Amino acid sequence: MKRIISLLILIQTIIFSHFAFSNASDTNKVYGVTIDNISNLNAIRTSLRNLPKKMTTRIVFDEWMPATYYNTAVQTIHQVSYVMGEILDSWSFSQYNLTQYINRVNEYISTLGNNVDIWEFGNEINGEWLGNTTDVIQKISSAYNILKSNNKTTALTFYYNYECWENPQNEMFYWIHNYLPSYMKTGIDYVWVSYYEDDCNNYQPNWQKVFDSLKVIFPNSKIGIGECGTTKVNKKEEYMRRYYTMKVTTKNYVGGYFWWYYKQDCVPYTKYLWGVLKEVLNTIPTPGIVIDTNNLAKVFNYPNPFNPSTKIYYKVPQNSNVKITLFDAVGREILILLNEYKAQGEYILDFNANNLASGIYFYKMEMMNTSVTNKMILLK
Repeated sequence: MKRIISLLILIQTIIFSHFAFSNASDTNKVYGVTIDNISNLNAIRTSLRNLPKKMTTRIVFDEWMPATYYNTAVQTIHQVSYVMGEILDSWSFSQYNLTQYINRVNEYISTLGNNVDIWEFGNEINGEWLGNTTDVIQKISSAYNILKSNNKTTALTFYYNYECWENPQNEMFYWIHNYLPSYMKTGIDYVWVSYYEDDCNNYQPNWQKVFDSLKVIFPNSKIGIGECGTTKVNKKEEYMRRYYTMKVTTKNYVGGYFWWYYKQDCVPYTKYLWGVLKEVLNTIPTPGIVIDTNNLAKVFNYPNPFNPSTKIYYKVPQNSNVKITLFDAVGREILILLNEYKAQGEYILDFNANNLASGIYFYKMEMMNTSVTNKMILLK
């Protein structure tokens, strides 16, 4: 019995490593996500607003779309997040000639103005698919000069492709050393690295070495991960945890990450991966903020997986109405497990899933201005 109790305490200690405070800002770090589709805008805004850090949201501006199309989206997202505007995604870069690209840069700056905090003027810029290198350099040089003349904050994203390039001349460091103008190496505000390990045989780079090397090349730039993610459903949580908790000590390393599939994986915020991201961000303390881990709403269930019953353990840090709702794997509400006033304390809720099919479910506990979402697995 002591071993079982000890195990429960250990599980509770691990799972209860959640703490909540609203949109705390750490100016030395960037916590990024990517939005490649602005539909369901209110749900996007809500999901960003409820994360414990103030995020930086890359908005991908689609090819041949007028800047006015993004006006409302940029303004709405900017209310709850910093905004990095991706002027043109790498896959569409070759569709524009120099004049068209210059016109696009001017149009977007003029229309979206100060609601964009960072302007990404080149994305995965050394990728083979962007076209002739001379043309690429002409486009990004023109864009960079326009942005700097308008006192805008600039960002450039490179594609990390160690031993997975088609042309050796497009290897990231080779391309930077041989093609990127020297004035950009000293003047770009943010230098990002895009990496999808699915594209590189699951290779795990030595990120400390990569960023140490980039810091030598870009001595004045803030640097970090500019894109990451995976389409492998069973790997998403693993990848998300790995990237957002990366330990890099290079001077001016600011994080970034910009999970590419944020819209698909984390909107609406009842989705499981949104809860994972929230948990991960909560484990990163913001300098100057003291976290009182005794004053936190906490919830977990055990056993998990279970059949057909489990116990939901939850902590109420102060007197409050408590609501616990069950959702299916696609975020549809199944039933309300609890909705009543509770005094400060720790409680156990018995849950029997006899009437439910096997599968993944999510439960969200809400109290005051706090919510915690976890996953449970029913195996029959």
